[in-house]
Amino acid sequence: MPMSDPKPAFKLWLETEDGYVFGPGVYNLLIAIERTGTLKEASQQLGMSYRYAWGLIKKAEEKLMEPLIDASKGGKLGGGSSTITETGFKYIKDFERIQDQWKMFLGSLVAEGTVVKVNNHQIVVSFDSSVNLSVGEKVRLIKA
Repeated sequence: MPMSDPKPAFKLWLETEDGYVFGPGVYNLLIAIERTGTLKEASQQLGMSYRYAWGLIKKAEEKLMEPLIDASKGGKLGGGSSTITETGFKYIKDFERIQDQWKMFLGSLVAEGTVVKVNNHQIVVSFDSSVNLSVGEKVRLIKA
């Protein structure tokens, strides 16, 4: 099988002067907690140890100086639960919004299409996805 062409890849996260605060790991963990109702089940679904997941949440909460989850212990019989705080939901929504904006930005940089017509100094290209171009805007075409 031939290797596909390498493409740029980026990871998105939020940080303060002190470093990492919130990114895909904490985001996915909060989404899983919302879905399962417990940190234990959420960490298992994501293939994380409970201790690692708890550490991710605690580190983020310390840097944000606000709780992301409310957790109640279940005792010997289990039954503990976790709920997302208002701050947690705010960061989930903000992170989703930023991810969407980032994807739109990256999508605006690269578009693939097919040349449908060439005559004199004009090239007509049909793009595989929506491309926002204006008349007079400079573009660069690279033959694949």
